[in-house]
Amino acid sequence: MTAPPTGVTGRPAPATAVVPLRDGRTGKTRLAEHLPAPERGRLVVALARHVVATLLAADGISRVLVVTADPILVTDALDADPRLEILTQPSAPPGLNAAVEFGREQVRRRWPGDRLLVIHADLPALTTADVAALLATGAPITLGPDRAGLGTNAVVLRPGTDAFTFAFGPGSLARHRREAESLGSPAALVRRDGTAIDLDTEADFSALAPVVQDRLRAGMAPPHDAQRLQALP
Repeated sequence: MTAPPTGVTGRPAPATAVVPLRDGRTGKTRLAEHLPAPERGRLVVALARHVVATLLAADGISRVLVVTADPILVTDALDADPRLEILTQPSAPPGLNAAVEFGREQVRRRWPGDRLLVIHADLPALTTADVAALLATGAPITLGPDRAGLGTNAVVLRPGTDAFTFAFGPGSLARHRREAESLGSPAALVRRDGTAIDLDTEADFSALAPVVQDRLRAGMAPPHDAQRLQALP
């Protein structure tokens, strides 16, 4: 394994995390059978709170930028922290890849020596050890595949990889791997439960460890939401 890139002090170069979060009202439609829209919105917030808190607690993460189309709601939902910044995604172009690109532009302009970690906001089992594993490869480009091995839940880019084009969406892992290869830097893959299991379906919830399921239930309010989550297989 290649050693992680170092900064001018000889220590591993810091990383800025970018978390795209559309808003706290929509999403998780595949859970609609179990959770009506308001409850799904609260689930989105509970997931984001966990991911952001984990990133802020992880070694090597200097700051977290959340890119969202609903900054008022997201600011209210997340605990304030001097290393957390909420960025408003421009209305055009819309979409996930545009949000991530906007975040990257901010990092490269303001902290050009940082590594960039892009990570989704719906990873209920994410731990600081998972974040450390993503940052430890030392490769110019690192990818965190989803549980099916088809999508991408995390991307780490070293400075100098700005030509990398984000291609999130169905089947993104293959596209991201081809993109890395086209740049002469085959991607390192980090496969861990914490980065692989996103929460979109009943099967995803069932794949979580019981302690994670319990924490997620407890993190939702009001109590009847937790009761509905209890009904998930």
